[in-house]
Amino acid sequence: MTQIVAIGVNHRTAPVDVRERLALVPEELPVALKALGRVAPEAAILSTCNRTELYAVAEDGEVTADRLVEFLVAYHRLAPREIEPFLYRHIGDEAVRHLFGVASGIDSMILGETEILGQVRAALVAASEAGQVGKVLSRLIHRALNTGRKARSQTGISRHALSVSHAGVQMARQVFGGLERCRVLVISAGEAGKITAKILRDSGAREIGVANRTKDRAAALARELGGRTVDFDAIGPALVDFDIVISATASAQYVLPAGVVAQAMDRRAGRPLCLIDIAVPRDIDPDSRRIPNVFLYDIDDLESIAMTNRDQRQREVGKVQQIVDEETRRFAAWLDGLEAVPIISSLRGKADRIRRRELDTTLRKLQHLPEEDRARIEVLTKAITRKLLHDPIIALKNQEKGKGSIETVRELFGLDVD
Repeated sequence: MTQIVAIGVNHRTAPVDVRERLALVPEELPVALKALGRVAPEAAILSTCNRTELYAVAEDGEVTADRLVEFLVAYHRLAPREIEPFLYRHIGDEAVRHLFGVASGIDSMILGETEILGQVRAALVAASEAGQVGKVLSRLIHRALNTGRKARSQTGISRHALSVSHAGVQMARQVFGGLERCRVLVISAGEAGKITAKILRDSGAREIGVANRTKDRAAALARELGGRTVDFDAIGPALVDFDIVISATASAQYVLPAGVVAQAMDRRAGRPLCLIDIAVPRDIDPDSRRIPNVFLYDIDDLESIAMTNRDQRQREVGKVQQIVDEETRRFAAWLDGLEAVPIISSLRGKADRIRRRELDTTLRKLQHLPEEDRARIEVLTKAITRKLLHDPIIALKNQEKGKGSIETVRELFGLDVD
């Protein structure tokens, strides 16, 4: 019986030093897949920063799982004891369910992240280019991708920002309704400010400005973001031209006192200003919140939003799991139907050979019949054969595992199927 087998490690089962030793960069995949092909003709490798997994199509799941583990150990030149405590293996429906869950984002370190869909797709492309993809593996991975898309479109598993930086962008988007016309000022050249600015840029922000006490650092980040530098001593006046301000310095004093913000707002003609303060201690005077059309979010606000969003995503896991389970059942039914294809073909072939033989014998005795009547009799015999086979074929296509329908039909009709 054809089965799906999966083995691997991920962020839940293995520490980062183990995951690093098993990881495969894209450049390595062609060689690794060629070697893997000697173990399983239909196989794929999914390798990301948080997981390395091998998927294969097998006739004997347990044997193939053992061989996949041996391959992984040999390929990375490791002793079995170095990785076996961290490995998981799934066979049959559990392997399918696991992959569908991975594609849906419920097995990711960041719940509901969307990057994994592209990684699963890349695994399919790499396996296909290596000649490792057949009918079953192709169907499996395409159904996994479809399940992942369905999970994200029909549930909220990928909605709501989970990081402080994403939460800041989420709030800015709520203030302006969209980011396409927004100008962004980053005060700082540190990592937190850079990440938030990149997300805003990738979300369509119109312009990025960078201010830092060290001009060289400001210029370097401005080049990286495709923006321009702003004189640190002219931040106050610059607020007139920018719509979103991200501040993440290490200053012990407010970088933007409330008075400076108020002066800028007097010149903004009622245009809203979104201030995202991700510094500790805070860079922006909390009194700025009292100024009309100023929307200030500090690190506590953003952490609270991110935590709420994590809870909201977690509540969606059950809905995603229902989709995964349903898609797993559909794939299992398709795979079971695939098992029945040879026996159905053999059954139809034998029935038609018998029909033709008996029909020819009968028609030789009825030479006087016109050609039109002969054709009618042939149509009649085909219809009778088709109707007689209808129920057995439906039963084979809808067979449940363990019922032995294929073997029963093989024995009852004396079929010889390779």
